[in-house]
Amino acid sequence: MTEHVYCGYIKIKFPLEPWTRLEEHPAYRWAHERGNPRITGHFIYIALGHRDIRDNEHARSLLREIERYGGKVTRLDFCIDYLGTIDYDAFYELHNNERKPTPSIVKSPGGTTVYVGKRSSARMLRIYDKRAEIQTKKNIDIGFALTRIELEVKRNMVKRYQTLFMCGDTLTILQDIQALYGLRGFCESHAPSKPFDVADKSNDCFAFIQRFARIIREAYLTDSTQFYEIIGVEQDENTQHRHG
Repeated sequence: MTEHVYCGYIKIKFPLEPWTRLEEHPAYRWAHERGNPRITGHFIYIALGHRDIRDNEHARSLLREIERYGGKVTRLDFCIDYLGTIDYDAFYELHNNERKPTPSIVKSPGGTTVYVGKRSSARMLRIYDKRAEIQTKKNIDIGFALTRIELEVKRNMVKRYQTLFMCGDTLTILQDIQALYGLRGFCESHAPSKPFDVADKSNDCFAFIQRFARIIREAYLTDSTQFYEIIGVEQDENTQHRHG
């Protein structure tokens, strides 16, 4: 099955009956095994991100388990990663002058981010420089441009997108992103990277390479000489002959 976007974030709440012993609550045990759940009032809250979700099939299995334990998904994020970058200022001007919702643009040492829509809305889009974010957070330069597009879905829109995702209809989710946010031309002119299928369980260099293995492989196939420069290894003549 071809996947056009991948699930990168799930936020959940489970109902908690009064006087329930947490260690005996199945949903709490499930959430505790996967992170640090937060208890507020009559609910158990937990968020699962890229570190917790290996791939789309794993995300679907998590969503089935959440339903089994009586949980409600309150937010879903769907992501697309592209080799290359965009003209953030031009994209901002397009939306600011011609399209709704209104965008905002934030520039920082961690890279440029364009937000389309409000955080309070049921749908909001983020487009940002993933290379700059990785460099800021991990102090690692991957050596090639990488753009991430994220659709954040909340409240009354969650059911629609969760149903599409569980049915494997990620193409419709992609088409929604393209149509709603004027990204059709951009998406058609950039080759998407395949979703990551290895969870980053630690901050060491090997785990980082595992998580970005597919994107790194694409960069290698695009320009093997630059790839060897990035990882600091000299090419021998045999390697140059095979991959040059």
